[in-house]
Amino acid sequence: MHYKPADWLVLLTRLNPKTAWPWRHSVRLAIAVTLPMLVGLLTGEVEAAIMVSLGALLNSVKVQSDPYRTRFRNFLIIVPIAMSGFMLGALVAGHGLLTLALLVLVAILSGLISGYGAVYSTGAMQMLMLAVIAAAGDHAPSSIWIPALLFAGGAGFAALLLAIEALFDRHLPERTALAHLLHALAHLARAAAEPPEDKAGHALATPFEQQRRHVTDAMMKAYSGLLEARLRSEGSTPASDGRAAILSTTGMLFSALMAGGHAPDELAAAGHRLDGIATAVARGRARPSDATVGGEGLAGILDHLVDEIWPDAEVSAPRAVPGKMIRKASPASARPGWHARLAQVGRLAPGRDVIITALRLALCLAIAFAAQIWLGGVRSYWIPLCVVIVLKPDFGSVFVRAVQRSIGTILGVAIGVVVLTFVPKGFWLLACMAGLGLVVPAAGLRGYAMQCTFLTPLVLILIDMTAPGTADFGPQRLVDTLIGSAIVLVFGYLIWPRDPAAQIQRAFAGAMAAAEAFFHAASTPPPADPAGVPSARSTDLAAMTTAYRSLSNVRTTLQRAIAEPPPASREAAAWFPAVVEAERLCDRITRLAERNLAGTVTLDPAAVEQRLAAFEALRASVGRPARQPGDPIPASADGDPAFREVDFELARLSQLMQPAT
Repeated sequence: MHYKPADWLVLLTRLNPKTAWPWRHSVRLAIAVTLPMLVGLLTGEVEAAIMVSLGALLNSVKVQSDPYRTRFRNFLIIVPIAMSGFMLGALVAGHGLLTLALLVLVAILSGLISGYGAVYSTGAMQMLMLAVIAAAGDHAPSSIWIPALLFAGGAGFAALLLAIEALFDRHLPERTALAHLLHALAHLARAAAEPPEDKAGHALATPFEQQRRHVTDAMMKAYSGLLEARLRSEGSTPASDGRAAILSTTGMLFSALMAGGHAPDELAAAGHRLDGIATAVARGRARPSDATVGGEGLAGILDHLVDEIWPDAEVSAPRAVPGKMIRKASPASARPGWHARLAQVGRLAPGRDVIITALRLALCLAIAFAAQIWLGGVRSYWIPLCVVIVLKPDFGSVFVRAVQRSIGTILGVAIGVVVLTFVPKGFWLLACMAGLGLVVPAAGLRGYAMQCTFLTPLVLILIDMTAPGTADFGPQRLVDTLIGSAIVLVFGYLIWPRDPAAQIQRAFAGAMAAAEAFFHAASTPPPADPAGVPSARSTDLAAMTTAYRSLSNVRTTLQRAIAEPPPASREAAAWFPAVVEAERLCDRITRLAERNLAGTVTLDPAAVEQRLAAFEALRASVGRPARQPGDPIPASADGDPAFREVDFELARLSQLMQPAT
């Protein structure tokens, strides 16, 4: 017998699939980190240069595909929060146990701020990191604000480099997201062209279903970018209207592929053409020359898609001037009343999970500071820093991050020791920093452990630049990281009760509610007037987007839990058949919506109500030990022929949700 490791252990060490090298990001990160240090070496102000490099590093290390305007706005949120952390840490430094108590309060504040969204969470992490670093030093009251300004200067330098990149291609993130979506649709078309026997089988994830998930994930990302841009605008712009039209057409294409009924040759041709369109979009090329005119079926939808991506100058609306928006006055009646504003204020109160996470972070940080005091050593604040980075909320599994950070730090320290041993301080060491900066973004796309492998020596070199003589902090950093990871695993993970089933149940119940709303929209009688069909299709697309986004959230929750050691991984794995079946159910609803709008089926309102009752019963049964007497039973496959596919998936999902006896 051959040894086969547990699934959760395999997932723990698995790297993400290879992607294209983010060379723009790599160049920006290398320049952002090394140029301030070069100026510091030339002027003899290395200490100040480190704060500038740190501000540039922390605000450039993550690869992002959000619109540039969104990223610039994020700078304005993150940097002030981070600056306040350094000033708070400097103010409480040098007071012994009082410093420890005040930093614990800062940790609680950081955890509470994290509950207001991912951008605030990033700022809260930087705030706590800088507070820990500042508390370890001795600062004069008059110089407390200078390092914070230097950090802000580094972040501003990173923003400047991002602005220079945006000048060369201001629509790169939108183009990248659209290209990924079109490539995913091309793969879906080719998977649909395969013979039925190749797509059938007993596997829970057939090639067709896997490609469909890739499409929905790419579509969610593209829609998120559009909604972010639209929410910031006080009115519509030709650019945002054009993007909305493109995504609406891709939704129509997705629905047509899911509805089936296309010949394999037609599907293969559509896949080939989609790849060509995606390549032209990604590379900023002109309209493909193989575009057909007056096509039917999939070819007709692709014709519309090409016209919307590359509109003719004489028929298209004027292009939006960058930075300009068409403003529309909003009527006074549209302004929220006092009760609505009071509700908005009420939603700012942190929830129970956010408070518990903040207290857990504060406990681990207090233990880390106690370990720092007991162990001593130069720059031992690495232990609480490790705790902050590993235990930071909403950045993934605590267990996985702790183990992967330990593995990555071990390898990174080995690289750092070799570099610091054989490369003299000065400009040669600066060249090594540039090389590591070029690699870090691509490594981060492959996995957190690989990112730590190359980020750790970069930080070690930064520290070594200010260290007197030839001090070697590599072995001590390795020990500190292992201690910090152990504190997180024990006091931030193992001693706390874990119930992944409850979190999965909540996410799955939300997904079923979205599927029910999607079915209700899909089964609504089509408008008698053909002019109302586009509006009905938009309603179906919005409901479909919400349903697939909810299922994507469930899959993300499962992926995080399945990488945990048992029993969490076993509980998460038990949910996968139900999630796959729920995705199949949404696929069948998509086909029903397409046939309903096309007028090829007639839906009985009484039958629709029966299925809605079945959805309600199925959603209510999530998390219950068994079906209760009087619960509606999903309709069988022998009922209304129009609902045969939906009925079949409802019955299978209902069976999967029943406990084993």
